Amino acid sequence: MSSRAGSKRKVRLAVIYHPGKINLRRLRALVELTTAKGRFEPTLWLATSFEESGGQQAERAMAMGATQILVVGGDGTIRPIVEAVRGTEVLLGIVPVGTGNVLARNLRLPLNNLERAVTIGILGSMRSIDLGKVAYETPEGIRGSICFAVMAGLGIDAKIMMNTDLKLKRRIGWMAYIDGGVKSLPAGRQRIEISVDGNPARSLKIQSLLIGNCGFLPGNISLMPAAKLDDGLLDVAVVGPRNAWDWIVFWSRVTWQNAWIGRTRAGRKLLVTLTPLTILENLTGRAISVTAENEIALQMDGDAVLNVKRAEFTVLHHAIRVLV
Repeated sequence: MSSRAGSKRKVRLAVIYHPGKINLRRLRALVELTTAKGRFEPTLWLATSFEESGGQQAERAMAMGATQILVVGGDGTIRPIVEAVRGTEVLLGIVPVGTGNVLARNLRLPLNNLERAVTIGILGSMRSIDLGKVAYETPEGIRGSICFAVMAGLGIDAKIMMNTDLKLKRRIGWMAYIDGGVKSLPAGRQRIEISVDGNPARSLKIQSLLIGNCGFLPGNISLMPAAKLDDGLLDVAVVGPRNAWDWIVFWSRVTWQNAWIGRTRAGRKLLVTLTPLTILENLTGRAISVTAENEIALQMDGDAVLNVKRAEFTVLHHAIRVLV
């Protein structure tokens, strides 16, 4: 951990926090105690809201001179903030208090120790990591783009998130996705055309297509065991089980098999030979192009976005600087 106490230039810290997920009095006390250890100007405090989930607060913080942002929230709060700060010199610290905290898990940040998380999020060592970006087109011809820090998904996972009750999610956490999953049944496979790094497109039938900057999820689930946050690549999981037995094989692969056998490159190669590509296939590239036969649901970092017809995924290498 590298303290900034010896720095000649003062640091302007902004704390962007989800007000419903933190004891604000305790958080303020910990931040004040930690910033007393370095050359910090008075801290800026900005709460998120339903209308402004973090990106607008980050823009305002930078306009007020913030050189460092401490995000107190989950992946849904982090995503618009990383989009706002990407390409800048602003340092980003994370205090994970969300439902999944996938980025924090992959950065190996403490999940259940607020004091340690605040200390690392303010005085930690800098690490540059990648972001993913998707340029999409809806069935109506509307185009847009959005960045993600963790994982984007097309298909059943995005449909589940669209059907998940946000109030229930706030109350019971990730288990609310089970309710969303039930509402999404029956789930049939969808046909897509996919091209990796400009190679000829392949036609596939999928349940879900996941494009990740990192591959480990809560519950010791590993969809893309080779994924790294800073390798300049996007990892892809093509999920296509056709029946109940295929789903059993799939869940075995992404849980205990990846945890025990997939730790090494040789082990991952062995698993590829044992798992039919129609059930799970892993791909890697810098640019992933997807065209759906019909419209398909899109999610970003656990939040439903919209239905799209086409999507172009690219990697933004070392786009943000985080504290770990």
